[in-house]
Amino acid sequence: MNSNERNFTILLLLAAMLPFLSWVLSALGVPCRSLLDDEGLRWLFRHTSDCLHSPIVAFALCCLMMQGVIKQSLLPLGKTFRQPRFYRYVAVYAVVLIGILLAAVSPDSPLLSITGGLAGSPLLDGLLFLGWFSFIVFCLCYGHNRYEPWPKMLTHAIRNHPLAIPFAIVVSFCWQCLKYMNL
Repeated sequence: MNSNERNFTILLLLAAMLPFLSWVLSALGVPCRSLLDDEGLRWLFRHTSDCLHSPIVAFALCCLMMQGVIKQSLLPLGKTFRQPRFYRYVAVYAVVLIGILLAAVSPDSPLLSITGGLAGSPLLDGLLFLGWFSFIVFCLCYGHNRYEPWPKMLTHAIRNHPLAIPFAIVVSFCWQCLKYMNL
């Protein structure tokens, strides 16, 4: 068993122990909610699948896809930076992103907040994902003719790190249980 498998096993055991730990802590008088009482069991069965679409899992998936497309399209950087084709793609990417951002901050943009500012706007809420997504598309477009097809580029890191997504799901489950327990 390698270290990744061992860490995943330890985290999985911790996730399995959390309901019992919550029950013991609440029985000892610690101010936390038990996952094994009536309300806790209802919450557990209703919200267990929420960990599949949590921000932690989405973050892990985006990071894995980004790692795969970077490794398959941009590396080695020394070779990439010497190609004029790379700079043409960077120029198009920059023009498109600047155009989107300028359109988004115009006074009548629906991406601004209700008050008309950037604070609390949908633009800021989705900016991280938009940045990730646009960079992944950039890498896919740049590396498409050069290397492997898109599905192989997108799944490269997922195939090389098969426990990353299950690990993120278990971390999300533990986090949601701890939030429910009010710890």
